[in-house]
Amino acid sequence: MEKLALFGGQPVYQEKHSLEDQWPVTSGEDREAVERVFRNGHFTGLHDPEVEALEKEYAEYVGTSYAMAFGTGTSSLHAAVAASGLKPGDEVIVPALTFLASATSVIQQLGIPVFADIDPKTYNIDPQSVERCISNRTRAIMAVDLGGLPADYPALKKIAEKHGLVLLSDAAHSMGARQNGKVSGSLADATGTSIMPAKQLATCGEGGLLSTDNVEILNKAGMVRLFGEVIEKDKPRAYNAFTLGYNYRLNPIQAAYARSQLARLDQFIRLFQENAEFLTRGISDLKGIIPPYIPEGSTHAYHMYRMRFDPRLAGYDVDSGRFAKAVELAMIAEGLPLRFYQNIPVPGQVLFQMKEGFGNGIPWSLPNTNAIRYDIEDYPVTLDVLENTRCLGASGTSGPNYFMNRKTMQDYITAFHKVWEHLDEIVDYAGKMEYKVPWSNFAPSTRGSWTIYAPGTKK
Repeated sequence: MEKLALFGGQPVYQEKHSLEDQWPVTSGEDREAVERVFRNGHFTGLHDPEVEALEKEYAEYVGTSYAMAFGTGTSSLHAAVAASGLKPGDEVIVPALTFLASATSVIQQLGIPVFADIDPKTYNIDPQSVERCISNRTRAIMAVDLGGLPADYPALKKIAEKHGLVLLSDAAHSMGARQNGKVSGSLADATGTSIMPAKQLATCGEGGLLSTDNVEILNKAGMVRLFGEVIEKDKPRAYNAFTLGYNYRLNPIQAAYARSQLARLDQFIRLFQENAEFLTRGISDLKGIIPPYIPEGSTHAYHMYRMRFDPRLAGYDVDSGRFAKAVELAMIAEGLPLRFYQNIPVPGQVLFQMKEGFGNGIPWSLPNTNAIRYDIEDYPVTLDVLENTRCLGASGTSGPNYFMNRKTMQDYITAFHKVWEHLDEIVDYAGKMEYKVPWSNFAPSTRGSWTIYAPGTKK
């Protein structure tokens, strides 16, 4: 057997060029779309034809009555939360494994995130855990389509209807995915998504989109997007704010680029799915690797390809976290990296442990709010997933960097097979190496520390 690169052998991937493919793919049509904006000279984003066309085309694509463009995915989420009628001190249930913005969009509206655990197979928010989190202050559920797989919206809708809650969705990872024939972006009362360059639907910078069938949500989100005002097309601007609003507009250049990308989104999603399925088939004979689970009726957009590593399925009695770490290090040495996505449950981050928020403990210290405890041990499935799973790729990359290329999939298959041929060595290494759980470097009970360097100073 060929020696593992971890122990001095030759790595599987030895090419001089980067493993990752460039994403997004900029075509001649994309360049022409951007140049079109420069030719028309309209750059403000207010009643801009490119922005309005993107909103119309995106709504048609996802199958909602309305869509609205925003300057970032986070601002689209904040607008969705604000438009849902959240009041200061109200609670929104958020999955414990997600990106921070799913929760901070709630805090931005002086709401309080309450975290639910996740499903051990889909890695999305667990409806049963959601039920346990509901209180007299709960006003909404924020589902997240982690990695590109839609959450269990049918179950979440039943819970929302039963308790009179608004169902929100963070679809930043799942553009192009479907559930029971419906497109991601149309599965909740209101959905916010990101179109920054790492996402499946990408633009040439930051950007976001909100989609809904509810005209009241749309109108409130529109006021949040632009200083709290109602600015009607072809009518004088009154400069009169009706609510607290911001400047969340999307630049027409980003809108034009996103329109061009949207026209090819399904083409790319099919390619990602074909190559991800090729990878899954290629490692299906390796006991101990559990590839992404896709429930019946759903499709996956593969923003991330998350695998679970189970040594017992491979026939070894070794700590599973150590095993996953050893496999990760072996694959990195072979030039085919695996990575974490988040190292600690979101409620374990210092922001939630310190509960300082806006200062003076707001929003947690607002009158008549419930006492909220953020203890990471309350999310055992999330902890298990963080320790025993890895995502394909290197830190800072996403699915599109890998799933455009069939050869990359074959290289990963070859590397996994090589590592599995040496599992005795991997298990021995796992038992002897220094090991800490991924969240061990966090000190959630103490204040975080940081250093800001002024321009011109030495780091």
